[in-house]
Amino acid sequence: MYHQIVASIVRQGFIDISAGQFENVLAKFAPNIVFSFLGDHALGGEKHGLEAVRKWFAQIHGFFPNLRITPTSIVVSGWAWNTVVITHFTVQASLPNATQYNNQGLQILRIRWGKIVEDRLFEDTAKLQNALQQLE
Repeated sequence: MYHQIVASIVRQGFIDISAGQFENVLAKFAPNIVFSFLGDHALGGEKHGLEAVRKWFAQIHGFFPNLRITPTSIVVSGWAWNTVVITHFTVQASLPNATQYNNQGLQILRIRWGKIVEDRLFEDTAKLQNALQQLE
């Protein structure tokens, strides 16, 4: 039952991010959150703390205002004191030249006592870099 509840919360988080409801997601993060997005591009790097992650969310929605992230598979392991969640997801967004950005990725979350302490995102960086170049 615990794993189903966690998966439901994670699924809702993707809905909130897609709707630009960052504060709903940020409320689930620990104050000392470690957040990373793999790759050497405008969205890449490691962020520490809620304010840095808040800025990252604003940045990604600045690039992709109609961003849609859809979880396709969510796997939850562990218990409340040390939960690991792995999510496979797809990403879609419209680009200014009327093409569609489509990508997929993985997210690894670590949760302790109901707060996300670590969030690591991995997307196909070549596809993402190509889309970001189209936005320049």
